[in-house]
Amino acid sequence: MSYFDKINRAKAQRVTNVLVESPFFYREDDEDLFLFLRRNRAAFQAFFEDCFDWELLVEPRCARVIKTRWHNPAIKPSQRDVFNFTTRNECIGFLLVLEYYEHLLDEQNLSIDDPEPPRFYFGSLFDFARERMGEELGDVDDTSVKRILRRVIDALLRYRFLRELAPEADDAADRDNLIYECLPGLYCYDIRRLGPAPLARFLGAGEELPQ
Repeated sequence: MSYFDKINRAKAQRVTNVLVESPFFYREDDEDLFLFLRRNRAAFQAFFEDCFDWELLVEPRCARVIKTRWHNPAIKPSQRDVFNFTTRNECIGFLLVLEYYEHLLDEQNLSIDDPEPPRFYFGSLFDFARERMGEELGDVDDTSVKRILRRVIDALLRYRFLRELAPEADDAADRDNLIYECLPGLYCYDIRRLGPAPLARFLGAGEELPQ
């Protein structure tokens, strides 16, 4: 059975390759190819579901395939190159980034459909995270908060949730002045789906910030 008999096969091949080369395929990566995918979504969804048991999600500004289970038991979880925070520190940092992202959308009255995505300085994220951690835990160590955030941001850059913008010449040596742009993949992780106060529930009452 061929899934692409009625559409441009060369473009179909490009789409399937692009979708598996990165966790997200963004409209801005190649708008013509992205619109081709959207127009022929049903064919691609059937292809990935029937051939790989993967789910294809296509949203206004990004698309991704989701692998729901692993088939090779010989590959250990530590050997899989996937976006997956597993340590407590990483989960805390990711929740803080997601809360900050929602804060930016509300503060700037933006949505996923706006052409200009939110941007922020690392220092602004740090100030927000330190305040939130202080609300939940009381006094927190600034060095520990920065270490957690930078580790998480490195992963978010690698998996294309964020983009680091080139710093001005005077700011190149100041990591607090680095500017990041929020990419549409962040919107796929809607923290509101976790219900009220997910950070507080995750930390637990009276626990100290991990080092």
